Amino acid sequence: MTGLWEIASRLYGQPYLLPAPSAIAREMIESWQLVLSYVAITGQEIILGFLFGAAAALLGAMLFLWLPRAIEDFLFRIVVTLNSTPFVALASLAVVWFGLGLTSKIAIAGMYTFFAVLYTTHKEFVSVETIREQLMDVYSATWWQRVLLLKIPSALPIIFVSLKGGVMAAVNGAIVGELFGAFEGLGYMILDSRYVGNTVRVFLAAVFCTLIGWALLGIVTLAERVMLPWHVSMTERR
Repeated sequence: MTGLWEIASRLYGQPYLLPAPSAIAREMIESWQLVLSYVAITGQEIILGFLFGAAAALLGAMLFLWLPRAIEDFLFRIVVTLNSTPFVALASLAVVWFGLGLTSKIAIAGMYTFFAVLYTTHKEFVSVETIREQLMDVYSATWWQRVLLLKIPSALPIIFVSLKGGVMAAVNGAIVGELFGAFEGLGYMILDSRYVGNTVRVFLAAVFCTLIGWALLGIVTLAERVMLPWHVSMTERR
């Protein structure tokens, strides 16, 4: 694939539109210190945003189980409404509220992750089989016992699916935040390079965004294999 890309770029003859992989690699070698510093900044935003957003989503899904059904439905409707709001608008507000520094980017990445994880996790929590719920009634299980021994174990496969989506959402959120206002990071690099017509550097930043996403996705997948070795999605791969 990379070879075809190289050939197409050379034949097309307009590196401004489609820079060759060799040109991107050359740019990486020439600007490696700057690029790696931006990777570290954006990676920090993505990781912290993902951790905070995922933790808040899981706690929120558990909180919904504790609330009376009417309040749960009301609050979940609010969540669905916010989820349908263009995140770009919310991201611009986050930059206004928290400034151009790291905090706003973490907040935006966390917000993207939160909505990506919360909806699916909550739906899975409330979809536990009735017979299992009845078994908990027989044993007079407390609310915490229901959550820790039934809800979470039953929902773990879907939780990991939502976490994988949350990783990609965190990457998008951090980049969107940097595009709205930043002085460093891969999103800033994309915006600044576009203004000066350096398409090679735009592609280079996009490559590293993808690599960060792949790395975090690999970590989540590894955790899934460790925690769910019995699940059909794991056994079918062996």
